[in-house]
Amino acid sequence: MVLNENDSMFVMNPTKEDKSNDIDNDLVSKIEELTKLRKSISLDLKSIAGATKISTHQLKNIESLKFDKLPPHPMRESFIDQYCEQIKKAKREMY
Repeated sequence: MVLNENDSMFVMNPTKEDKSNDIDNDLVSKIEELTKLRKSISLDLKSIAGATKISTHQLKNIESLKFDKLPPHPMRESFIDQYCEQIKKAKREMY
């Protein structure tokens, strides 16, 4: 449930068809790129889960682009940010 500018409530019920309305295409491509990077550097989801306290199930939802299965905003945004940061951090530590 979300409040709009007039403080009236409406319910967001994203489906696969309107997923692009909820998350922009740049973010989707960034997550796809980082997922490939994570796999290429052999970083497992358990390591990310341990560092972020985000369950591996939720991390799989991020990688599968199942944003409707994630908690609502702002937690969803935080989960995605933490996922991205952990992969970037692991890449930096490799070099």
